[in-house]
Parts: sequence; structure tokens; C-alpha cells
Amino acid sequence: MRTTPLYPIHRQLGATFAEKHEGWNLVAHFTDAVSEHQAVRTRGGIVELSHRGRLRLTGEDRATFLHRIISNDVEGLEAGQGNYATLLTNRGKIIADMHVYVREEALYLETTPETKETLFEELDKYIIADDVVLEDVTAEIGSIGIYGAESPTLVQAVVGLQRAPASTHENSACEVDGRWVMGARTEETGEVGYQLWTAADSLEWLWERLMTHDVVPIGLDALESLRIEAGTPRYGAELTNAVIPLEAELEHAIDFEKGCYIGQEIVARMKYRGHPNRLLRGIEIDAAEPPQQHAPVFSGDKEVGWITSAVYSPTLEKQIALGYVRMAVTEAGSRVQLETLEGRVNGTIRLLPFYTK
Repeated sequence: MRTTPLYPIHRQLGATFAEKHEGWNLVAHFTDAVSEHQAVRTRGGIVELSHRGRLRLTGEDRATFLHRIISNDVEGLEAGQGNYATLLTNRGKIIADMHVYVREEALYLETTPETKETLFEELDKYIIADDVVLEDVTAEIGSIGIYGAESPTLVQAVVGLQRAPASTHENSACEVDGRWVMGARTEETGEVGYQLWTAADSLEWLWERLMTHDVVPIGLDALESLRIEAGTPRYGAELTNAVIPLEAELEHAIDFEKGCYIGQEIVARMKYRGHPNRLLRGIEIDAAEPPQQHAPVFSGDKEVGWITSAVYSPTLEKQIALGYVRMAVTEAGSRVQLETLEGRVNGTIRLLPFYTK
């Protein structure tokens, strides 16, 4: 199994590891997922994210090249800005999602481990006469996520930025002790959050600087429950190559004014001439244990959807899930039933997110 740059440090801290995300041996938790979750909700937590894929595009044509392929605007972004976007098939189905960060010298893309190879290969095959150099820099650059109310102060104190990035995907870079650090704003947990990137051989230095402050190291189990409470879809769960962005309510990943990109015709047709047959929703569950992924959802005797992710919510103190349901039961308060190993249990449809600040 693959390990991240901070694997030895995590072992020293007594972390419990699990195989996750395409064969990575990653921290599941340091203490327990519930207390780590609550630490983020009350003050702040840090987590290594080096397993996520990172690509870099350089060359004069990088913005125009990427703009004509992915679903969101690129040419209109300035250095220090960014957005969230998808890469689609010609039938409008999602084969990768990504966070785009614009720097003076390059475009950086972050994607999930499950889609890194696909994203690289799909972009690479469209580079023909363009002045674009595409690189996989996952091994070269490490990443740490910082989430919670204390994260802006922490980022400023540790990195020395005059002002922490204030809006989602806003990013800035600087040198600290002669080391390159890039910080970008993220909201995947429902809290104020940031990702800090630095060279892989500088990641231990950055982690140790963060750990000198009042912050709790967390694992991916807590990050997963935070994500689900925030209603943030993840590739491999809510997002797959069978899903069209509008079904996952990802309008913020699409620029409807930009013109052609791969899959644009299907997405535009659904937006202006029709509607999705199903939508991503939250479900509060009346059960002691969460259902399994792909568990069917029923309305009466009719199967109306399926579960994509489920977890115990420390904030709501109940089992919750994300899942796709047919339009007839998408209204908040609709009652459904879920198939579990113990039989059917009741659930209530909720609009996302479950949690907001």
C-alpha cells in the first residue's frame, strides 16, 4: 500500500490506519472519530491530504486549453482565484471533479485519488498544438487541511500571510523559512477551512509548526462525517460516471455562459429544456446503525433511490445519509424507507446541507 510523506509522524502519534482511496494506507483516526469531529466543530483540526491528486499546467495556452474542456470558467479567473469544476463525457456524465487554483506561474488542479489518472489521461490526449505542459505533481507536493473557527488565525500565524484567503478557492503563496507554501480556502466540512500545499520534503516542517498551536490532528473518518454533514459530494460515492452534474446539484461547477466544453450540450438541455429525474438529498435515519452504501430507498413499495454515503452524525446525534432519490420524494420532510441488514428502517428527506455555520 502507498503511504504519505507524514506516515512516520502519524505512527509516532499512535494513529490507527486503514486502506482507503485506491490503496493508500491512511490515518482513520488518532483518538476516535467522534471527538475529532467535535474538535473541528468547536475549535480546529488538521489532517494530511497528500493522497489527493495534484496536477500542474504551465505554458502560454494553459487557461484557454483547460477552459474549453472542463465545465467551469477558467479564462475569466485571475491569479489568486479558483473554482470547482467537472470533466464530463460527451453524454454529460462526470468522470472527474476538481478544484482549480490559478497562480501567476501555473494552474493547479486538485482531484480525488480515484480520478487522478483519468483526469491526467483525458487532459493529456487533448494537448495537440497547444503550448501546455501537464504534470502530475502529487508526489512532489504534499497537502494539509485545516478546518474550524480557529483556522484563519492559525494560517496567518503559521504561514505569515497578512490575510488568510477569505472566499472559497481564493489562494495565495509565500515563502516561509525559504520554503514555498500555498494556501487556499475550502469549505468541504461546513467550517472555515484551508489547504496548505508545500514541497513533500517540507511537509513534516509544516505539520510540526501547526502542531505547536491549539489544534487537534484528525483522521479521514472524522473528515468523512464532517463532509457528509456539510452535504459535500465525493467522487466514488455521490459522484460517478453515471451521474450528470445537475443531478448532484452542482450548478456551481458549471458556467452556463461559457460556450462549448465536453458534455455541454447534454447539461444545457437538462438545464433549459427539462429537469433531472433524480436529485441528491440528505436523509435522517431512524436506526441505530447506518445503512450500507448502495442500499435501496423506498417510498411505500416503490424503489425510488439509493444511498451513496451514510454515517453517524455527532452534531445531530443521529444516523444520516446522502443519496439519490426520484423527484417525487425530493421535498424536505418526505418519508422514505431504507433497506438495511436488519430490515427496512424509516428515513426523512432533508435538503442539504445538514449542517451550516
